[in-house]
Amino acid sequence: MAAFHLCDDCKKEYDSPNSRRFHAQPICCPKCGPKLALLFGNGNAIACADPLTECVELLLQGKIVAVKGLGGYHLACKADDREAVERLRRKKMREEKPLAVMVRDVRMAKAYAAISDKERALLESPERPIVVLAKKPGSALAPNISPRMPTLGVMLPYTPIHHLLFTDARMPPLVMTSGNTTDEPITFTNAEALSRLGKIAHAFLMHDRDIHVRNDDSIIRVAAGNPVFMRRSRGFVPDPLAALHDVQGIVALGGVLKSTVAFGRGRMCYVSQYIGAIDTVEMLDSLESVVSHFMGILDVYPGLFVCDMHPGSLVRLVPEKAKIPFVTVQHHHAHAVACMAENELSDKTMSVVYDGTGYGPDGCVWGGEILCADHSGFERMGHLAYMPLPGGEAAIKNPGRMAIALLYSEIGDAAKSACSWMDDEEKTAVIEMVKTGTQCIKTSSMGRLFDAVSALLGICTKRTYEGQPAIELEGCADLSDIGEYDPSILAHDKEVLINGAKIASQAYHDYSGGTAPEKVSMRFHRTIARATAIAIGKIAQITGHDRVCLTGGCFQNVILLELTMELLKASGLTVFVHRRLPPNDECISFGQIVIAGARREKELII
Repeated sequence: MAAFHLCDDCKKEYDSPNSRRFHAQPICCPKCGPKLALLFGNGNAIACADPLTECVELLLQGKIVAVKGLGGYHLACKADDREAVERLRRKKMREEKPLAVMVRDVRMAKAYAAISDKERALLESPERPIVVLAKKPGSALAPNISPRMPTLGVMLPYTPIHHLLFTDARMPPLVMTSGNTTDEPITFTNAEALSRLGKIAHAFLMHDRDIHVRNDDSIIRVAAGNPVFMRRSRGFVPDPLAALHDVQGIVALGGVLKSTVAFGRGRMCYVSQYIGAIDTVEMLDSLESVVSHFMGILDVYPGLFVCDMHPGSLVRLVPEKAKIPFVTVQHHHAHAVACMAENELSDKTMSVVYDGTGYGPDGCVWGGEILCADHSGFERMGHLAYMPLPGGEAAIKNPGRMAIALLYSEIGDAAKSACSWMDDEEKTAVIEMVKTGTQCIKTSSMGRLFDAVSALLGICTKRTYEGQPAIELEGCADLSDIGEYDPSILAHDKEVLINGAKIASQAYHDYSGGTAPEKVSMRFHRTIARATAIAIGKIAQITGHDRVCLTGGCFQNVILLELTMELLKASGLTVFVHRRLPPNDECISFGQIVIAGARREKELII
């Protein structure tokens, strides 16, 4: 507010101890306070008596308006207008990823979604996150807001501008999605908004009070009766977490996807807001600005950086540019320790780490790991048996490739009959890659196994956003089905292995025999939970441990999380999950900083 110089009337109130506005920093004076403006997409002012009233009219006409929020711009349009939503998707280049919706109040939300008491408390909390709710059938909302999904992301107004937009009784729910195009950071300055969003928005509702730091909306989902973060950002950052070690001056730069930065001060750790995938120069710049910001507000100068072990990670450029030493930490060890430290566990603990991608010390792509870890080291006790990843990144973007490769390992050339939407030439090429090992990296990724089964069942045949095949596989599951497949547990070189290819093959044969994909999906979920519980049981017998942490992006899947917790608790184990950080890669930086602090205490690093 320093940019707004008080007029004579406001200065008098500000300086008078008898005034209720004595030393009150926020001002809304029409003379000297922030001012609203409504602009066309080309930056020209829209002539109108009241920017808010005119903005409401534009939204009701089906226009897209860029609205300045608290941590950046939103792109807004009517949520009950299919054409407006489709236009927004096309311009934003966001094909199918679900869009968040803002409603006037909980009463309005109940017309579109089922809301439990805990979910209502989250919606109305001071933090005002997006809460993932179960859709109500027959909703009047546009079906392309969250296509093929049984859930809907809902939030309530959290700035005065939001509240004022909804004072008009005609205003329906509004799509409120981050102001950016796909894979770019959220726009938060006025100049940046006009240059980056001008081709998307018909108009801009902005003001002249600057946003200091970009910050996306937080996202929460209730699972097993408790909130689980999908994204931790606005409203929750930078609440500190106990690091359990002296981490002064350690800065952890997180993973490659869903990156965050963690700063160590004393024995406390401050985890930044969600930044995103650090795979472009723009995103690297965004990460560096967060590092600079935290240095300023915490008065901490980095003495040691921590990076992911992945050799191709762009974040390594940060310590190299600053000429400050850095150490690397294995991705899944960081996941395990993040969950341990969040629950104040320091002794050796079993951890199930299920996610999509993480660089393994053996050069393979890990992602279905069972570790026995403490804060300074880990032992890999079990994992999903290695599967071929034909074409590497191409198999991640095309789940059918992963499906054919897995099925081929079980039934040979008969796999060509699966995934009918794929070109026969591509299927042949995939099988040839698997046969020869050409461009065929090995992976133990649980995320890739979920992708493959989603493709085999014809649920998601094209991945347009991260996690889509697995998300849609969960979304279609018939919760009433109690069937399971053979959990396919193997023992190999003192490791417990889960044979994902065999489980996927059983699911495919069930589906090709006429079983509905909804039932097959549920049986697959039950089988993975069962296999995990059996594997953990065997490892518990070997190690004598009775505590287990569940972490990794796959445990954002409510069905998998709840089934796995239920089975582990039934076997007498104590289960720990994330409560203050997301289980996905956003927690990596916290795990990295705790590991670095523990190793520094033991003088394993200087």
